This record gives sequence, C-alpha cells and structure tokens, in this order.
Amino acid sequence: MNQVITLLRQLEAYVQEEIGAQGRVLAALDQQGAALRSHEPARILEATRALDVEIEAQARRTGRRTALIEGLAQVWGVAPSSLSLGSIVQRIGDEGARLARQRDDLKRATGEVAKKSRRNGMVARFQHKIASDVLQAVLVPDGQGSLEEGGTLVDAEG
Repeated sequence: MNQVITLLRQLEAYVQEEIGAQGRVLAALDQQGAALRSHEPARILEATRALDVEIEAQARRTGRRTALIEGLAQVWGVAPSSLSLGSIVQRIGDEGARLARQRDDLKRATGEVAKKSRRNGMVARFQHKIASDVLQAVLVPDGQGSLEEGGTLVDAEG
C-alpha cells in the first residue's frame, strides 16, 4: 500500500501541475482571442506561438501521467487503459479525497479551455470568411467565377 500512496501523491502533484497548465492555456487563449479581434497579424502570430509553447509542454506532462498510471496499474494488476482519475479515486477510497477535488478542478479547467478554443476557432473562421469574401469581391470582376479559378489580366493603363 505504501507504493500506492507514493504513486498517489505523485499523481496529485501531476494533476495540480496540469491544473496550472490549463490556466496558462486559458490565458494564452485569451491573448489569442484578443489578437484575433485586433486583426493584427503580428499579434495573432505572437499569441499563437505562446499557445504552441503550452501545447508542447503538454506532451512532456502526458509522459509523466502515463508513467504514473502504468505504475498504479502494475501494483493493482490491471491494464493501464482501465484506469482513469475517477477509477483511481474509487480504488483508493478515503485517501483519494484530495485527488477527487483536483479531478473536479481539472475537469472545470479543461471545459473552459475547450469552450474558449471553440470560440477562438469560430472567430478565426469568421474572419477568414470575411477576408475571402472581400478578396472575391475585389479580385473577381462582376462576381464571375471564384478566386480558386485563377486571376484575370487587367489593363491598368486603360
């Protein structure tokens, strides 16, 4: 049981770190949303790069989580794929109260991240549509054809 408690404490530390990471992702998404609304390409690029840093860090944290889950699975003699934070809380009993609270906090944080990501995606798609429509109107004479069909030669002197 001592090994389980050790792995549990490490898992709690991981979950706390993940909650913090989700907060940073949320802040980066806020910056990205503001940048998208500003219509400033340099600001959008900077905000997207900040978000990329957090996404790359996620891969490292995922490896840590996988190792912890595999450790618990080995101790309990179950497949790692059968373990989730919820099932671990159930298996641990009273020792899992802190992890249960953290799980709820993490669930809320990831829900906010998902909602903000969808919102930013919608704004980006909307802006892309507007830009495409403007280019279509400006570059395709009389609404004939589309941008994808290629350009039209224009007599700039005439």
